[in-house]
Amino acid sequence: MRKKQARVTVSRGGKVLSEYATLQLPSLLETGHLRADDQCQDPESGEWVPLDVFLKGVTGFSRRGTPMTAEAEDPLPVPSGALAAWTLAGLCLLIAAGAGVFAWIQLEELASLRTRLAAAEQTNHDWQQKYHQVLFAAREVAPDDMVRGRAILRDAKGKRVALPGIKVRLYTRASIESHLAARHEAGAEAGAEEAARSPAHYLKNLPPPIETTSTDSDGRFELKVPEPGEYVIQTSIRSAKSGEMRLWFVTFDARDPMNTAVDITESNAVQQLNPLLMMVEGR
Repeated sequence: MRKKQARVTVSRGGKVLSEYATLQLPSLLETGHLRADDQCQDPESGEWVPLDVFLKGVTGFSRRGTPMTAEAEDPLPVPSGALAAWTLAGLCLLIAAGAGVFAWIQLEELASLRTRLAAAEQTNHDWQQKYHQVLFAAREVAPDDMVRGRAILRDAKGKRVALPGIKVRLYTRASIESHLAARHEAGAEAGAEEAARSPAHYLKNLPPPIETTSTDSDGRFELKVPEPGEYVIQTSIRSAKSGEMRLWFVTFDARDPMNTAVDITESNAVQQLNPLLMMVEGR
């Protein structure tokens, strides 16, 4: 048998290709660099024989030309590329598992934060409810379908005095806006400029009110609100001494419970006879 440590000259079609180590021949044959019918010169006898025949006679090679071991006649070693692939696959699995654990921890933390946030929001809501209850009680805020208030002005000495027996009317904001615009247009006609500067001009042809009431002996009033929305409380008084008339078009939003207590005072009286300025927010 030939020894596998020797170097062999290989030729093809009578032309020498190169000299190779015997151990290289099987891999060169498998990769196609050499062919089975290439001629190899036996380093011992000097004879030229086909490559596949030469490899069969080399000590330490199997039928396939694969190096043999003492443990097996025809071993199948694991290529280094496959080992690297398995190692990479295992590493990817470890990374994926770590990412899954991290994502699970993040989800648990997020769920915990949401639970704490919901509890904080509920606590805040409860405190707001208590605050509103105290504030409503202090302001005597009306129920959802009512509006309450007082007509109270300062007298000549600066003392706050309740005004009993004053007519108080409830309108929608849209109806009053339309009325004031119409009266303004009427006042702009020729010869009506002087009338347009009179408070009575803007009380003429008022639309029918939704509700009407009068203040009691303490100047208090209460009106029923038909549905949530924006409304206007309208009233007027005339001075017994000077005959001067004062107007009020006080707005409030029944959708906000904080606005259901509306007083008639100097601060929300009409100061300018201009439709854009005559409606004053309730205080």
